Amino acid sequence: MDVTTEAVWMDGEIVSGPEAMVHVMTPSLHYGWGAYEGIRFYTSDDPERPGPLIFRLAEHLSRLEASSEALGMSLPHSQEELIAACVQLVRRSGLSEGYLRPLVMLRAGAMSVAGQIDDVSVVIGCWTWSGYVSDADSGISVRTSSWVRCAASQIPPSVKSTGGYLNPSLARLDAVRGGDHEAILLNQEGRVAEASAANVFAVIDDTLVTPPLSEGILPGITRDAVLTLAEDHGMPTLCRPVEPRELSGAEEVMLAGTAMELAPVVRIDGSPVGPGRPGPWYAKLRGALDGAFHGRCEDHQDWSTDCSPDAPAPSPLTSGSTASGS
Repeated sequence: MDVTTEAVWMDGEIVSGPEAMVHVMTPSLHYGWGAYEGIRFYTSDDPERPGPLIFRLAEHLSRLEASSEALGMSLPHSQEELIAACVQLVRRSGLSEGYLRPLVMLRAGAMSVAGQIDDVSVVIGCWTWSGYVSDADSGISVRTSSWVRCAASQIPPSVKSTGGYLNPSLARLDAVRGGDHEAILLNQEGRVAEASAANVFAVIDDTLVTPPLSEGILPGITRDAVLTLAEDHGMPTLCRPVEPRELSGAEEVMLAGTAMELAPVVRIDGSPVGPGRPGPWYAKLRGALDGAFHGRCEDHQDWSTDCSPDAPAPSPLTSGSTASGS
């Protein structure tokens, strides 16, 4: 998938793909100084909001700001400006469904491991989305990675940083090379942390269980949506530490993230999960999540930003990310 031909928003100006250039001597390329988000938009099933609908845009941008600030990089644009930029890009793209990639990076200039972090640039890309794993609804296979999730004292896992993603990327590369779809990383204590680009859920004793943020995971926005929708549907939820052996014996295991949405895990380390096929908890949660993506969830209309030409200007999120389960 070639994304270099699509228009890019760069610090207040939309430029063509071939013109969206960054100097090769930016410290972000050399030292990993960068924060980013992945945001999805979907076709609308709500006649009053023709769409496309961006899913939880303000929450994503609040997390982007938090990640940037944690790296000492202050955003030079307000959340209102970035929301407007995302809406503008979606409208310009003509896509009914797709993906947005805001990226915060350093401008080229002084070259230092920890220098010039006050000269910040923001770019946003937009392109069609072809899926994270093909046919994921039929079930995916994962393996427990030998790579360990970075601890908060190393690279904060709550920060969605470009440099920090080398750790889970290496884990997924090993998994894919070994014939699996994804990897699950353990934390420093040997408990379940997260997949390379998704949070982990397991149905254990008729309860939807997921590791808390204190286990060294990203505060996933889709994770938060799954927890909220589960509670809406009367499904018991619990955020607690999870041992690796519990996943093997779980009734169901699922991975949740922006790119993956919600995927059922049917094999872990070569052994089937439950009956080895997607289960009823997954089916119910997947249906609820699809409803939220496409504007059919009346209780969470505020999760969607309407990009139709006549839509009112969306409001920023004033209280920060709503990701729960700490």
